[in-house]
Amino acid sequence: MRHLLLRLFTLISLPVVAQDLSLRIQTEASLSLSIAQEADEAIERAQHWLEAQGTPTNSLPQRLLYRYALADAKRPFTLHRCDLTPLEAAMPAPTPPAALTNLTATLAEYRQNPKALFALQRDLPLASPPPPPDWREVLALELINSQRITPAGGHWGSFPNTLWALLTLRALLNESASIQLAE
Repeated sequence: MRHLLLRLFTLISLPVVAQDLSLRIQTEASLSLSIAQEADEAIERAQHWLEAQGTPTNSLPQRLLYRYALADAKRPFTLHRCDLTPLEAAMPAPTPPAALTNLTATLAEYRQNPKALFALQRDLPLASPPPPPDWREVLALELINSQRITPAGGHWGSFPNTLWALLTLRALLNESASIQLAE
């Protein structure tokens, strides 16, 4: 069971706390203070926008991602075992190896696809050759600058896009809530 949990959470690049196993999948890399502050503001706007839209009712994976996107990063997010399969199915496919070698071209191609950008931030740390040292800032700025701001908050064109963009920004900031499996 631990092998399955480790595989799942390595795929989604979220921090994990499972029973007596504690594993945080984050890097020590961080964004510059000014970009981190802008990202925090974009996250807050996106959370307000998502809350204004309401909880999705027709898709279990979207409902789980919605709850996770709004979760407090300082508290573990409780997940039931039966939610693992739908959550795993919702995760984006691996980024093609060719897309990991040219960040500028990949961002131009993935610009309108926050789910692909989530996969990119997940997969870039393992790329060979390694990505440029500022890849986190470049990706964060891409998302920050493409957020549409409205009186209800900020979004990236649709509910799913906003979920994935928000999750990507939180991952880039190393501010994803840890996940704890319910017993």
